[in-house]
Amino acid sequence: MTSIAHYLLGQTRSSVLSALFLYPDKSLHVRELARVTGASPGSLHRELRALAELGLLLRQEVGRQVHYQANPQCPVFNELAGLLRKTAGVADVLRDALVPLGKRVALAFVYGSVVAGTERSGSDVDVMLLGSAGFADVALALAQVQATLGREVNPTPMSTQDFARKLAEGDGFARSVAASPKIWLIGGEDDFAKLVAHRQAALRGLLSRPKRALTVEEMDAGIAAHLGAKHRPGSKS
Repeated sequence: MTSIAHYLLGQTRSSVLSALFLYPDKSLHVRELARVTGASPGSLHRELRALAELGLLLRQEVGRQVHYQANPQCPVFNELAGLLRKTAGVADVLRDALVPLGKRVALAFVYGSVVAGTERSGSDVDVMLLGSAGFADVALALAQVQATLGREVNPTPMSTQDFARKLAEGDGFARSVAASPKIWLIGGEDDFAKLVAHRQAALRGLLSRPKRALTVEEMDAGIAAHLGAKHRPGSKS
């Protein structure tokens, strides 16, 4: 997906600004920014120098390292931070909000119009969460995020077993979500493929297990149990 921020600012610049403007108290050196943004240190040096000259970033030398930090005093700080929260910063904001849920969420991702690039001003942020967390816990964790993003967040918590079963049964919603582009919050595409494949294989194994006929002893035991229940005191004959 090409977000508004990526389109207006370019992917490297919007990634750099997201990493710094959404965390104005944090300073990062070039190699840390390269790891976060996926850009090469060489190209980042030029980009960061230009942003610092424009007054968007603060530059500080710490030993042999050069650290950069957002400049909250720049005239467009609030406007840029707001733009990045609503576009390129969506994943980080949601990811941080899900931290309290811990291991109760095995996989989580954004899907739907926001990822596909077809969202409108009133579009929800659709979030799928696979694990043991219930709807009430998820809704509570994401309650403050909606104000931060300026969008309603629509979470769908589901156990991995249920999701795999729906996929195996050909459920339209599960198949659509599985095939759709995603912004990963917890886990990744490989984790998702392995987990779903494992659950589906286990489910197929259960469904394909041959049904054997009852032995004479089992039938006799069943009849005896049934007759015993009918003739217990208080039972209806």
